[in-house]
Amino acid sequence: MELLLAITLILIGLALIVAEVYLIPGMNIAGIVGVGLVLFGLGYAFTASGWVAGLSVLVGTLAAGGLLFLLLWRSGAWRQFVLATSLKDTAADRPGAYRARYLGKEGVAVTPLRPVGIVEVEGERIEAATEGQYIAAGSRVRVVAMDRRRYFVRLAKHLESSPSTESTES
Repeated sequence: MELLLAITLILIGLALIVAEVYLIPGMNIAGIVGVGLVLFGLGYAFTASGWVAGLSVLVGTLAAGGLLFLLLWRSGAWRQFVLATSLKDTAADRPGAYRARYLGKEGVAVTPLRPVGIVEVEGERIEAATEGQYIAAGSRVRVVAMDRRRYFVRLAKHLESSPSTESTES
């Protein structure tokens, strides 16, 4: 009779855990009471019926719990407990990473920059600002910085190839 009471308590506890997952998620009281009933039923099985009966009830409880976990996993109910997005911080995941691809690139001023205007970089037109100076349309510019709203450009200075690099190539 004691063993039947322990098994009944464990089954009620498992049913409360399932109800917590499917019917009343976020309430936590049914799940806590369910876990408490399972633990109390296991303890009662060991103390009232002995080690052999207690171990058999423990194995049965682990099998039933594993089966319930498998059913919850396959039904998709377990997804509400698991974070679906990654918390890793990769450069591609950050919002400004895509915009930062223009940093250091050269382009052409499409409109006069006084100090804000349109610049074409790698075939795309972007709004850019200078650091206060006027840049005429058609000038070569380099993207030197960016903030949340805009890019900052300066006149691009083309470096002449030095004679030392030409002599080493021949």
